[in-house]
Amino acid sequence: MSKSPTLPQPQSAADMPALLAIPRRSTFPIQWTPALVKYINSAYDEDGNLYSADAQALDNLRQQAITSPSLETLFTYYSQLTFVCSRFPLNIGLEFAWLTAFQPTQPPVVHPNLFFEKSCILFSIGAVYSQLGCTEQRLSSDSIRKACSYFQQAAGCFKYIQREIVPDMRVVPMCDVSPAVLGTLIHLMLAQAQECVWQKAVMEHLKHGTIARLAIKVADFYESVLREMPSCIPEDWQTYTRIKASYFVAVAQYHKANECISQGRYGEEIGRLRVAEKANRCALDLIISSFQLIQHGVMHAGFVNEVRQLEEVIEHDLIRAEKDNDIVYVETVPEEAQLSPILRSDMVKPIIPPDLLEPAYWKKHPEVEIRRPLFQALVPFAVHQAASMYKDKKDQAVAEITASCAKLSEEATQLMEEFNLPFSMDVMDVTILPVNLMSCAEEVQHEGGIQSLKDMLEKIQELSKKNVDFIEEGFNVLEDENEQDEILQRQYGSLWARPSSKSLTGPLLSQGARFHDTIQAAQKADRIVRAKVTNWGKAIELLSRPVSEIKANLPFTKDDPHYPQLEVLVNQLRDAVEKIQTAKHEHNKISQDAETLSASDDISEPLLVKADALTGGSPIIKMEPEQFGDVFEAQLAKYAPLNTKLQMCVKDHAENLTHLRDLYEQFSLVAQGSHLAVKREKTVKNLEQAFLKFKEIRTNLVEGIKFYSQYTDTLSKFRDSCTDYAFARRMEASELARSGASPADSLFPFSRCSLLIQGRTKETVKMT
Repeated sequence: MSKSPTLPQPQSAADMPALLAIPRRSTFPIQWTPALVKYINSAYDEDGNLYSADAQALDNLRQQAITSPSLETLFTYYSQLTFVCSRFPLNIGLEFAWLTAFQPTQPPVVHPNLFFEKSCILFSIGAVYSQLGCTEQRLSSDSIRKACSYFQQAAGCFKYIQREIVPDMRVVPMCDVSPAVLGTLIHLMLAQAQECVWQKAVMEHLKHGTIARLAIKVADFYESVLREMPSCIPEDWQTYTRIKASYFVAVAQYHKANECISQGRYGEEIGRLRVAEKANRCALDLIISSFQLIQHGVMHAGFVNEVRQLEEVIEHDLIRAEKDNDIVYVETVPEEAQLSPILRSDMVKPIIPPDLLEPAYWKKHPEVEIRRPLFQALVPFAVHQAASMYKDKKDQAVAEITASCAKLSEEATQLMEEFNLPFSMDVMDVTILPVNLMSCAEEVQHEGGIQSLKDMLEKIQELSKKNVDFIEEGFNVLEDENEQDEILQRQYGSLWARPSSKSLTGPLLSQGARFHDTIQAAQKADRIVRAKVTNWGKAIELLSRPVSEIKANLPFTKDDPHYPQLEVLVNQLRDAVEKIQTAKHEHNKISQDAETLSASDDISEPLLVKADALTGGSPIIKMEPEQFGDVFEAQLAKYAPLNTKLQMCVKDHAENLTHLRDLYEQFSLVAQGSHLAVKREKTVKNLEQAFLKFKEIRTNLVEGIKFYSQYTDTLSKFRDSCTDYAFARRMEASELARSGASPADSLFPFSRCSLLIQGRTKETVKMT
């Protein structure tokens, strides 16, 4: 057997497989100071100017981070930003504008969100880690370890964004920090970290099986990148990833084939070499079709040579293996699907940098300028959140109390409305008038009683007659003029050639006919209202009398044999109703006491004490509002006495309603058996209905008076139009008679009459 050629070892950085560095994101300058000072003034009830120095320091740190991005400047700003996020809500009214890493020519994404700013800074930290990994020479074991660590920490940054920041951002994440892109970047960084481990194994000449297991895991990571890669990732990167995935499948299968030789599995060796050849050919084809990757610097020419050399090695080994197997071993060559999967050696994972887990950069790096957290004197935002959460719990407790009180009162009100109380018992009490009937009588008397209706009816009748007279006067004038015109036509014969009155008065007659129809309709409505007054007059007249007379005109139940029993039940019902009304007042008092207690309930001091106990004075320990649960319970205990009172009211309420229901059933049976009681109740209801009719009739009459008053002006103008027309025609006739001339010789009088009719008609129509 001929000896297989070995794969060449990289001798310089140019021979290293190309790795991808994540581009940093760009942003625009903003001013923290005015936004923070304004928010502190408005939301925290403190003087924001006391914190202007801290705000200005934060502005300086951001400027350094975006103009001179390094791990030191970025982590320094990120640590302070993390502390600021613990003191303020997500939205303080300051907008942050960032360009995306992969589409920097697109318009910036803008959000007024602190976590958005935090995610963008952390993305830049991850990008710097990836760039540090790519700049390592990787020609020594130590350099490879550094590069591998940088890539894992870059993956850790993106994992931290995905797990800790995006879920709390509460805005739609931009492309760079979407779940798909973050997942892609995490797998890409892990693929390159695993590639470093594989490279170190090759450099140290580890066993073929070990190298195969490391290489196949590299291929797995690159294939994961391809599965999740969104469209915003550059197309060159997608091609690069496909090449790397195919290449490392070929490398893994090649080394696994070499392991098969040592284990005497010659048929499997050939099968794996064929798979390696196929995968490597795929990588070469992609390189040939995408030569611009070398031009764009995405892939080194040295790596392309490495792929070509692997092709030569695989081809040489495959020829040798097939020849040996045909002559010596004669083993069956398995198909690709029959080959057992290569075991994976996963040697990398996302490593979250310590400065993210404990963002107090000033503690571990004393050389930084600011060695304390900014805005340390402000109350933590978690305390504000806890106060808000307690307010919700307190409001819920008060709402439950007030809702229960309202429910009790509503149930009592519904039962009394169902039994029509106190009306039902007031009707049977001969010593009083029902309250509702009393108010009805007072309102009727205040509006003038039945006499006011009669006066308005008389007023309407006068106005109606006046309007009818206007119409008739107009018609009479037109009729007289028409008769005079006919006489003159007969007198002068053919010499009298002016237009006849009938040809000119058509518009006025039509208009008058419409006015007449309107008045007829109004008079019909008047008759309906008059009929209502006739039908309900007696009842309305009774409501117009003093209370003593109204009581005297109601059927007298004392003459009824059931009266003694009714009197007892009425008194008992009155006591039961009064007891329920007293209970309703008690319900209202409990509700008011709960609201008063809530208004004076301040939990600020207990929350601050608890916050100190949780953090031990440390400004970086994260607090959640749920950690203040014991403080909430202690504060809410003050509402327990009100709940106790409420429970007693609930018990008494049920007894009161049951007692009232029993009494009313007895009362109803006795009242229904009394002829006079039924008659008395019917009379009272009839009077209440009469009150409604009184209001209805009065409204109708007021509208009628208003209508006739306004229509009077319209009809007066109509009558004047008719009078003016007749006068003009008489003047015209006199002039023609004196001159003996035909109107055809003098058109002015005719034109004047025609225009006069048209003008008057239009004016009257407009008035109508």
